[in-house]
Amino acid sequence: MPKASSRVFDPEVSPLVREEAELHALLEKICAQLGVDHGQGLRALVECLRRGYTFFFLALRQLAREGAPEKREALAQAIAEAADPADPFRAPFLLEILSPLLCDPLPRIRQAARRVLRERLIAVYPEETLEVLVQWAAEGDSPQKALAAHMLGHLPPRLARRALIALKPLARSPEGLVRRAVLASLRRLAAQAPQCVASELSRWEEDPALAALARRVLDGQKLPQG
Repeated sequence: MPKASSRVFDPEVSPLVREEAELHALLEKICAQLGVDHGQGLRALVECLRRGYTFFFLALRQLAREGAPEKREALAQAIAEAADPADPFRAPFLLEILSPLLCDPLPRIRQAARRVLRERLIAVYPEETLEVLVQWAAEGDSPQKALAAHMLGHLPPRLARRALIALKPLARSPEGLVRRAVLASLRRLAAQAPQCVASELSRWEEDPALAALARRVLDGQKLPQG
């Protein structure tokens, strides 16, 4: 098996791999390397995400959706390692590639992907991640809305007010899963930005649809199941 990482970005090779089929074939070679030398294959996958994400985007998205479990798991790890605050333009690509893994049918992959989002991408790309979470909150299905509600609470305190704006419509959801995620995020934000949250929730208390939730947060009560 050839060393995948040694020729991925060779100037003499890259013009020959721009066609979609060849990009998929090259990515398959990189993924196959994971089974021979996991560290080598992972480093090559990280390089795809760092330096070739615009070329490899479609192939990486397909890998996230249809790849073998061990390849999907490696992809989540590679996304975490590829995040770099020096390249904010990389953020939307990484978030889009990660998106299918967040709802992966295998719990270990789903949990790993959510850990990458919570502990790495939010830390490295807070503004860009907020924009994506706002989109999920507005346009996603119930599980995606619940995920957005949960992750909004992990944003840094300086973004608390914007997180609260995104959480407000989610607090009106008829879905208990979404409302409980909102409650958890409100409590987390209240611990980090208490004045901001108290000010916002004082306005929520004036809204009959939100008053009970606001009081539960302020009083430390639990949202009932349902």
